Amino acid sequence: MEQGENEKQLCSLITAIREESCKLRDTPLSEEEAGEESEIFCEFDAVVHAQAFSTLNNLVNYQLYGWRELTDGCGTRGDGTDPD
Repeated sequence: MEQGENEKQLCSLITAIREESCKLRDTPLSEEEAGEESEIFCEFDAVVHAQAFSTLNNLVNYQLYGWRELTDGCGTRGDGTDPD
């Protein structure tokens, strides 16, 4: 097959997938499925909150103690100075 034919087939496949996904979006969920979906969203939300808290906490530490002191603290002396 030629490159152009592959691209046309891929575009038609993506279009078909979009059409089917739009149909599924409007499909009502059973109580069990709705509960499972809610649980997945809650778990995802908790993970995002934990990651955001950790990131913000690290940024605060970098601002308070300085990036260089935190990164250079792993030298052989461990006192925040360069080993050289």
